[in-house]
Amino acid sequence: MQIEITEKERSCLLALGEMTGSFPPRLVDVARKLKVKPPTALNLVRRLEAKGLASEKRGQVLITKAGKREYSNIVLAHRCLETLFSKAGIPADCVCRQARKLDYLIAPAYARKLLNYLGNPKNCPHGKPIVVNIA
Repeated sequence: MQIEITEKERSCLLALGEMTGSFPPRLVDVARKLKVKPPTALNLVRRLEAKGLASEKRGQVLITKAGKREYSNIVLAHRCLETLFSKAGIPADCVCRQARKLDYLIAPAYARKLLNYLGNPKNCPHGKPIVVNIA
């Protein structure tokens, strides 16, 4: 089941997914990456917490298992849409911007169907791998 998120929550979740490494990012790091003030970043993190996608403890932000799954689904849809738009003749420098407007709205099952229709490409137009998660 897909969790409904807003475009701003999408940006925050993607930032968390990209920043997660050996140490969880601090709230101030998330704010800096999103180019917002820390209270705004905290508000977004709290909204993700309410949906079970992230948690914040003592200034550190953790992405949950459900958050990682949603992050992967958004990345899959994004790269799928980039590929579709590129094959439709939209310039490569525009496909990412356009995909960003829709990627968080696409159900993973539909992204996989679309990939199948596109011939199951292994990489997006920018050369990044398209990883299909079965979940």
